[in-house]
Amino acid sequence: MTVPPFPAPAQRAAALGRRTAVVERVGLAAVLVLAAALRLGAPGASSFAFDEARLAQLALETARAGHVAAVGLQSSVGVPNFPAAVWIYALPFALSVDPLVATLFTGLLNVLAVAGLWWLVRRAAGPWAGLTSAALYAAAPFAAFYSRAIWSQDLLGPLAVLWAWAAVAASRRRAGLSLAALAFLAGLAPQVHYAGAVLTVATLWLVIRQRLWRRPLPLLAGALAALAMALPFLAALWRADAFGTLRGAILAGGAPREMLGLRRLLEMSIGVGWEWFLLGEAWRWPGPQALALRAASGLEAVLLGAGALALARRLRRRALAPEALDLLLPVWIVSAPLLFLGHLTPPYHQYQLAALPALFALAGYAATLSARRAWGPAVAGLALAVAVVQGAAFAAGLGTVAERLTPGGIGTPLAYPRRAARALQDGGEIVVHAHGDEPAYVGDVAGFEVLLWGYPHRVADGRSVLLVPAQEGAHLLFTFEDLPAWQVATRLGLRATPAAHARREGEPPYVSLTRASAEAPALGRAVEPVTLANGVTLLSWDAEQVDSGLRVLTCWRVDAPDGATEYHQFHHLRTSAEGEPDVVQDVTVSSRSWRRGDTLIVWTDFAEVPADARWVDVGMYSWPAVERVPSVGREGDPLAPIRLPLGSLAAP
Repeated sequence: MTVPPFPAPAQRAAALGRRTAVVERVGLAAVLVLAAALRLGAPGASSFAFDEARLAQLALETARAGHVAAVGLQSSVGVPNFPAAVWIYALPFALSVDPLVATLFTGLLNVLAVAGLWWLVRRAAGPWAGLTSAALYAAAPFAAFYSRAIWSQDLLGPLAVLWAWAAVAASRRRAGLSLAALAFLAGLAPQVHYAGAVLTVATLWLVIRQRLWRRPLPLLAGALAALAMALPFLAALWRADAFGTLRGAILAGGAPREMLGLRRLLEMSIGVGWEWFLLGEAWRWPGPQALALRAASGLEAVLLGAGALALARRLRRRALAPEALDLLLPVWIVSAPLLFLGHLTPPYHQYQLAALPALFALAGYAATLSARRAWGPAVAGLALAVAVVQGAAFAAGLGTVAERLTPGGIGTPLAYPRRAARALQDGGEIVVHAHGDEPAYVGDVAGFEVLLWGYPHRVADGRSVLLVPAQEGAHLLFTFEDLPAWQVATRLGLRATPAAHARREGEPPYVSLTRASAEAPALGRAVEPVTLANGVTLLSWDAEQVDSGLRVLTCWRVDAPDGATEYHQFHHLRTSAEGEPDVVQDVTVSSRSWRRGDTLIVWTDFAEVPADARWVDVGMYSWPAVERVPSVGREGDPLAPIRLPLGSLAAP
């Protein structure tokens, strides 16, 4: 009987390597599928509040209207952000005006960031370390939450991983392209969001520590390219004389304070407290799931500690020639907490996103702590188990907020306003009535400006205006049922077909009216028509008791709108014909949305009404010039207001 020869060490090593490669490929595929599911799955469940909607609008204007943004969103330090995030989001909006596409673009970049982190850690510390880092990053609830929306902070993770690639390449090869990329990304990061300055700080340290300054020309080229991107913003700040505001904010930062940024970063790395952002502070998991999540966070903390020990040992053993990523990780991790020591703003969780991938890379180093053959697979398996628990919880939370309102959780997800906007796009013009009409300040306004991009639509301030187009088939969309414009529209008895457009369980629906007739609405008290020089004519008015106060309504026909000027309407409540008015109320009239033939209903509510009030004077003035609009063809002083007698309706 022939006994087969025992495999040689080289053969055993080759077989083990093949098995490891197969397991690694399968594990990586599973990790990337998980990352994609949490970042790209159910994109309509993503947040579409003010920041997301306004950023989307600026990106659309840049991509589609040729209005290249010079400034970004307002920041928490009192000055706007650079426009780099707007320019980046102009890329998906150049392909499609649908914000769902831009949302998927965010998710895709963040899936690529997971793959990029795997590659970085694998090259530095081996396959099991790479798989561990990728698994933890893929399913980390904070990382997933900040990977799903059209938001500048959601770009920081991918940008940080790309920067780390450039930093490692520059440290290893000193190649001109990698050095230029490193300097460019370091300058670009704070232009995407000010918190990206974390990478700028780490880059300065790396240039000095690795003596990259010995090749100054590529570094200078990259820095100049980043500076060139910043020039439109700097010019805009100069024209607005906003440098003083920025300087004052910096000086107000004060002395170094607590290391709250480090606490936030550690919370994000082990997945503690993320439910507050997605589901609200009152959310509680069932007992078994809560226990599993606490155990997962504890295990992740252990992996971080083991990774820190492994990294310290590696740096000690390779003191003369350390691996590039080994050297980079400590400064990458601490830069964010150090940057926010003397913070100009509270160090919110999202401000740590540029450093978050570094902690998952550090946890991956736990796989190198022991040389035993089973150690690396065991650590990677533990990381995958943590990922399954955290990923399942995040997916469950995402499914919950997609279907019902959770107090304190995210606002109405993108799917609902998108569905309402699409339901009304049947050829008839849409007039959106919201709590304001300025997209720079009102999330619903910016949101519907994006969702209705390229479709005939207008926006009116539903707190004080009902704007009714003359065309039959036109749609009036109201963002909330408690909006005064909806109350006025339903009381007017417009010949229109009502409809409700559902939001989540627990949220009131969007409501709409579709005009069934071109007949112009009117109020109860007719007047001799008075035409103002801005192209509107007063036809009727009314007054009614609202709660304990008085609502005065006026009905105007728009004849020759002046879309270039903003107008407000004044209401002066009077007890005597002469002297100063007793009560003054001014409201916006959304004049930039007027079109010829529109009917404009304007109202104001007087909370306190003198018992002997007899008249209300009305008229309009331009804003911000505050110049009263004269009447046309009326006897007497053309600047005199239009006086309306209240009669018995004045007393509440």
